[in-house]
Amino acid sequence: MSIVVVGLSHRTAPVEIRDGVAVLPQTLQSVLPRLHALKGVSECGMLSTCNRTEAYLVTDQPDLAFEGVVAVLSEWSELKASVLKKHLFTYTDGRAIRHLFEVASGLDSLIMGEPQIAGQVKDAGEAAMEAGVSRTILNRLFRSATEASKRARTETEIGTGAVSVSFAAVELAKKIFGDLEGQVAFVLGAGEMSELTARHLVENGVSSLIVSSRTLERAKNLAERINGQAIPWQEAMEQLHRADVVISSTSSEDPILYRDQVAGAMQRRKNRPMFLIDIAIPRDIDPDAGELYNVFLYDIDDLESVVGANLQKRQQEAKKAEVILEEEVAAFLAWQNSLGVVPAIVALRSHFQGLMTAELDRAKLTDLTEDQKAQVTDVIRRYMNKLLHSPITRLKEVAEVGDALSHVESLAHLFDLNLQEVEKTKWDTTAELTPDRVRS
Repeated sequence: MSIVVVGLSHRTAPVEIRDGVAVLPQTLQSVLPRLHALKGVSECGMLSTCNRTEAYLVTDQPDLAFEGVVAVLSEWSELKASVLKKHLFTYTDGRAIRHLFEVASGLDSLIMGEPQIAGQVKDAGEAAMEAGVSRTILNRLFRSATEASKRARTETEIGTGAVSVSFAAVELAKKIFGDLEGQVAFVLGAGEMSELTARHLVENGVSSLIVSSRTLERAKNLAERINGQAIPWQEAMEQLHRADVVISSTSSEDPILYRDQVAGAMQRRKNRPMFLIDIAIPRDIDPDAGELYNVFLYDIDDLESVVGANLQKRQQEAKKAEVILEEEVAAFLAWQNSLGVVPAIVALRSHFQGLMTAELDRAKLTDLTEDQKAQVTDVIRRYMNKLLHSPITRLKEVAEVGDALSHVESLAHLFDLNLQEVEKTKWDTTAELTPDRVRS
């Protein structure tokens, strides 16, 4: 059986294609059964975010599975299969496993190291389990991807440092004020960058957000989206002294704040610190204002410099993370290989259990009490387990390096084991044969 991933992402498809194929959480449970019903597919799962939609399958027919996923996604998105194929990628086995681990760790994200994807991978695994379409292999795969991501993020600095202009502005504000709780922020202008920065400020505890624009209606719309308060432009200029943080991103060709205006506000503030974030081009705030005592002025170039340094650091940390993922992929492959010997282990245990039961029946032990019979049975069972411990351990060890077939065949021949009967029992759904038991 092979692990196969078929999908598209920001690396392979434009946003209009990604939007068409995307599967929302509330509709995922209607798509998963379609994937599970594909010929040759025994398990499936799906990861769908704004930047990717990927189907994970366990199948003995990878090529057929690819065509099946194309058909399902084509029907779902109402896009022609020929169009979808231009944007789809597919990986098998080790490369598929590696891909999911990279995705979960943020190495394949639009913004390297972004943290949300780890939770989305975990949710995808849980959704497949709830739908009853994933079993031993994919359950373990998604869990291992989450664990690999955790290692990559705790043992490296892949997720540290602001890598967007808006977040960099907030990180700088936190360095100035220490804690943003209780601080008042003014948003001048109602553009996208202003909104992004304002949202980050709210998430980091700013208590009051005042929005103003030359067009009051635009200010009101933005204020509603970010749970702020809109005020007329002139009023904002008059109340500038209230602002601990000022975000300015207007389309004005000339500065909207000059040194004298800021100096007047600082006088009314009794020189308490003020942080000015000028993310407009051309600049909104007179650079001379930054020379005032306790005024901290950063423009777009300053912020992009911070972002560039942080991105470079993340790229360096990514090399360390890749080493960790190699270890995690190797561990998963070793576990996956060990599954191949489980039927032989089950058959061997069943064989010896049958012998033990038969001999106990033959001995009858009629002269013993029930407690004594139980003690005899327990002694024989413990002896059987010790007898089987070494061969089973060795069998698992050779399986993990992918060299167990000849050993399994020898075992089956020596003890006349019927491995086909064990295969028919769907052993990977039983409690006795969970992956963790196999590794023990």
